[in-house]
Amino acid sequence: MKWLDSSFEAGTLRPLSHTRITQRDGKKTVEGFAFAADKVTGLPDMPGNTQKALSVASPEPAFNFEADMELLQALPLAEGYEAQLVLYHPGGPAAPARYTFRVAGSEAIAGPAGPVDCWVVTTDYNQPGTVSKFWFARATQLMVRQESRMPDGRLLVKTLID
Repeated sequence: MKWLDSSFEAGTLRPLSHTRITQRDGKKTVEGFAFAADKVTGLPDMPGNTQKALSVASPEPAFNFEADMELLQALPLAEGYEAQLVLYHPGGPAAPARYTFRVAGSEAIAGPAGPVDCWVVTTDYNQPGTVSKFWFARATQLMVRQESRMPDGRLLVKTLID
């Protein structure tokens, strides 16, 4: 089981805090983070926080990687649109980094009620030679599909089920 709770600044989706609680094999792990313009830190007063000592510098404000799909859905997607976003996975081993997301075109994909006209957004997650693809419904901007190659070669597929 995994429970995520994030708070954001209204109007910008700038992250303020993020809590992640996982329960696996009877073990509960609590992680809490605060996002600031120049760093991400652990929440020192959160009971049981295993990340309370975390302090990761960020050369510019970072968005929360665990809310990347919600952020992408809020962008003004259109033909030729490109966004460079600084993302950080709270508590992860990689430092905050800038990633480029591009609208590579449009495509209709199968949906439960017929074809869904989508924007196709791509990124290489700073791993040249790899491409992750996302399909966002043009009418709603909801992500309806993702395909990403995992480091071990497996294909990760996420699909919105309606």
